[in-house]
Amino acid sequence: MLVKFSISNFLSYNKKQTFTLESGRVTKKSDHLLTDNNTGKSLLHFAAIYGKNGAGKSNFIKAASLLKTFIVSGKLPPTAGDLWCKIEDTNQSKPTEFEIEFIADGILYEYNLSIILATGVITKDELIRINGNRKTKLYYKNLETGGYTFHNSIKGHNRDLEVLSRTFAMSGSAFLFSINHNTQGFYAANPQAIILRNVFLWFMDTLEVIFPDQSLQQSSLLQYEISKSDFEKLLKDFDTGIEGIRLENVTKEKVFENIDFKLQQQVNLGMALVSHLADFAAINNQLEIEIPLQESSNIFSQVVRTRRNIFIINLEKDAKFHFYSLKFIHNIGGKKLEFTMQNESDGTYRLFQLIEILVCKKDKVFIMDEINRSLHPKLTVQFVKKYFEHANGRKVQLVTTTHESRIMSHDIVRRDEIWICDKNDDSSTKMYSLEDEQVRIDKVLDENYMNNVWGGVPVFEDE
Repeated sequence: MLVKFSISNFLSYNKKQTFTLESGRVTKKSDHLLTDNNTGKSLLHFAAIYGKNGAGKSNFIKAASLLKTFIVSGKLPPTAGDLWCKIEDTNQSKPTEFEIEFIADGILYEYNLSIILATGVITKDELIRINGNRKTKLYYKNLETGGYTFHNSIKGHNRDLEVLSRTFAMSGSAFLFSINHNTQGFYAANPQAIILRNVFLWFMDTLEVIFPDQSLQQSSLLQYEISKSDFEKLLKDFDTGIEGIRLENVTKEKVFENIDFKLQQQVNLGMALVSHLADFAAINNQLEIEIPLQESSNIFSQVVRTRRNIFIINLEKDAKFHFYSLKFIHNIGGKKLEFTMQNESDGTYRLFQLIEILVCKKDKVFIMDEINRSLHPKLTVQFVKKYFEHANGRKVQLVTTTHESRIMSHDIVRRDEIWICDKNDDSSTKMYSLEDEQVRIDKVLDENYMNNVWGGVPVFEDE
């Protein structure tokens, strides 16, 4: 789970700004809290970030995305060299700093990365384990030698870590990426270092950064343990006009006719990686066409999405790949009609991006830009309400930027769940929560926000 995230020298973030999901002093809505018994941390399930256009809301999302991308892929995005904060010319030669505190497998970690974006030079790369007031530096980049120094608890007797780190030293990648790629057999021989794998998997699988225009297939929507009837109920609850869904058998050729070449390559790779699982399938237990959207019913399930269609690819118990197209059933004038996704509204399309957040059974931290994109204001509010219903008792967090002030209701959120992005006099971003502002709990939050009581809204000359 995410605890804190700090940024400096990145786009509009000049001096260090810290966002936290640690709960404040608010006593109401205790069901909005996620208590981690291993660390004793009391965390929020939700946070909404407000601010006028250009105040830095989306830059916060971009920072989280860049950090994840660098750790998971080992590379900076092509545009990274131009992402330093240009408010001060000297920032070009200074490192951009990311500090993130999170819980993975019941252990509290702090990860610090400093990198000069213009050159790609890493000046700090360290992982710290936190136990109460005690901090243990598990590894850090030694600037004098260019290599890494490790704590004895993960070093082991055969010195594999030290040997490998010298190989990685000049790669320009984060150590977490390097130690988890092309190092087959390392963890089998060095079980004491398995936490390095666990931390990497937190960034790869638990942390999910979603942009409004992100291709749907890049996140794992619809792949979780949700039955078809549950899915239909959610669509009805959101008043989409959809009364049911049906899986229609199609061929692989039909799927590939509707997706681009890059996505075809991704699908083929995904199928190749799991095809060996067919050897373990029970050949005599074939499934029918009408199957539930449930991971446990199949050996493997992959969802492929475009604006026009949603396809599901299952490796089923007959040891074969089956391909399905998702059809949406409407009742129009008493007649049942079926449509594909291309016939549905942008709001329904967007809603399909969001439903995973309600149904996902895995530990997840969703960081999302513009939750209200293409949604009616009432639908956005209803989604947030539904989220709190589904989040209770689960290890899931949602951080989102939004302009939808109707969420700012004491009937819906806590004071510490509202964050504001505003501009300093030099146009750099400052972040603060309403907990920092010590806003009275009986204040009309959305009205005061729109009246610029706390900043973060545009002010025009005629006002």
